[in-house]
Amino acid sequence: MRANRSSLLTRIGSGSLVGILAAGGIMASATVASAATAHAKLAATHLSVKNKVVARAHHHADAISGVLSARHKGVAGETVKLESRTGKKPRWVVAGTATTAANGSVTFTVAPAAKTQFKLVFAGDASHRKSASNVITLKAIRKKH
Repeated sequence: MRANRSSLLTRIGSGSLVGILAAGGIMASATVASAATAHAKLAATHLSVKNKVVARAHHHADAISGVLSARHKGVAGETVKLESRTGKKPRWVVAGTATTAANGSVTFTVAPAAKTQFKLVFAGDASHRKSASNVITLKAIRKKH
């Protein structure tokens, strides 16, 4: 019986192909596994909002405050945006940004010149999901002389 011989180049090419396919399969399964666990670790967040009229000098303003929480505890050190909109074709624009305090609270002071809607927005991060507050509407501030 005659032995079937392959050339050296054929044997090396076959071995390389098997190695590449095996490595690709390992990397693909590792990527899928890490993507699945990334979403599972994100904590749901809640962002509340309220406003209070404050007197500043001879003009009045509104303090818009909120609390960013996750698992019923305040989330500290996160960036929260105050977004506003006015007009007939309103679009949300960023009116300010602030960092949450140790208890998750954040406050913005505004003095709207016209009827304006406001909301607080948290973009999320590596361990927390994004969230947005309810929308509040403030009327224009009237200046007292």
